[in-house]
Amino acid sequence: MVQPRTDTLQTYAMTVRREDAARAVAETRGHQITLNIKKGDGAAGFNAAETLLAALGACLLTNVNSLSQKMRLQIDEARMEITGLRRDDPPGLIQIDYRLILDSPEPAEKLRDLHELCIKWGTVTNTLIDGLTPQGEVVINRTTAA
Repeated sequence: MVQPRTDTLQTYAMTVRREDAARAVAETRGHQITLNIKKGDGAAGFNAAETLLAALGACLLTNVNSLSQKMRLQIDEARMEITGLRRDDPPGLIQIDYRLILDSPEPAEKLRDLHELCIKWGTVTNTLIDGLTPQGEVVINRTTAA
């Protein structure tokens, strides 16, 4: 197996902390988002699946911004409509569909090329396409019973 060059890799670091039975806070680079962690109740914020879908949308829109500038394309508005289909046993998303909606006077072919490049150069899109398996460990800090 070919090992990636570590001198060219960027590290992302985030802390997600449980606030209470319903909320967690994700923090990175001085920014925070509140996440819902109570099953069946979305009152506290995005649940984990919605957060994943939002990450896909942010990834593609980030690339719309940067690549349209490089390609000298006028984009008046860009938005994503994303849906995920979830199975229950075992829980997981089995399908993600999206619409990238671009308001632009540019030729349709150039906008389709932009879309393809947005997928090709997207961190989240490539992670989903490649089917990355997260790796982790549990760390147990002993506390006294209340």
